[in-house]
Amino acid sequence: MLPPPEPDRLTRLDAYADRFADVFARSDQLRWFRLYLRGLLDAGDRKNAEAIAARVGDSGSADFAQALQHFVGHSPWGAGRLMARTRELLPASARRPPGTWVVHDGVVPKKGRHSVGTQRQFARPLGRKVNCQVAVVVGRDGPAGYVPLAVRLYLPGYWLREQKELAEKTVPAEFRGHAPKAQIAAGLLTELVREGWAADAAVADEGYGATTAAFEQAGARVVTGRAAEAVSARAGREWGRLTAELGFDHFEGRAWLGWHHHAALVLAAAGFLASEAGEDQ
Repeated sequence: MLPPPEPDRLTRLDAYADRFADVFARSDQLRWFRLYLRGLLDAGDRKNAEAIAARVGDSGSADFAQALQHFVGHSPWGAGRLMARTRELLPASARRPPGTWVVHDGVVPKKGRHSVGTQRQFARPLGRKVNCQVAVVVGRDGPAGYVPLAVRLYLPGYWLREQKELAEKTVPAEFRGHAPKAQIAAGLLTELVREGWAADAAVADEGYGATTAAFEQAGARVVTGRAAEAVSARAGREWGRLTAELGFDHFEGRAWLGWHHHAALVLAAAGFLASEAGEDQ
């Protein structure tokens, strides 16, 4: 579990949050960002907006909880821009060679069928079919360990066909078409390379074979066998730890925007933890 908040740590967190000021158009958005980060990084069991509001704000104020929920679920700020700034602020040790791209699933078990992209599908980390959402995660493993860099929700073709009305209500038009997971991963990888990220090797879960061309274009050789299994296992353990500690799978909204807002906020919290680990790794 994460340690309880201490004054010095909160001061460092506030300074970290200030470096995201230009990501948000309004000062109140920066305030909610700061409070949400505090909630993700505290020792609480639940990391959804309602639970965070009860811990970091006025537990008796419904308006406070609603405002925080609005910030995550509906407020007009860019999840992609937040992820990009998080990557900018990662310590130099996260970029240090040698490095390996790691592409894997991020599974979010769900109840019901009313959340974006949710259906019964194979959850690779669990080894079976479950009712869930599946995210495409691209990270980097290096001397300082594994760090997640980009996340995007996968929308199964069956879900898009069977839930057309729900998709029209919850997914922006530009993301409403079906894209295979390998295509999503290739797009995220291209964005990372454009930003200057690099790795000399790459591993990917089954189902991402078509990402090979993107790896090669990025100058990375595809690793297989025991070496790939070791990297994947290490990344899987770290992703599982971050999911458990930061509540990646705790978002309770149903729409694309809120899901990606929460995911971007979790990556920002993970970035703070990486900065706390220090440059001397």
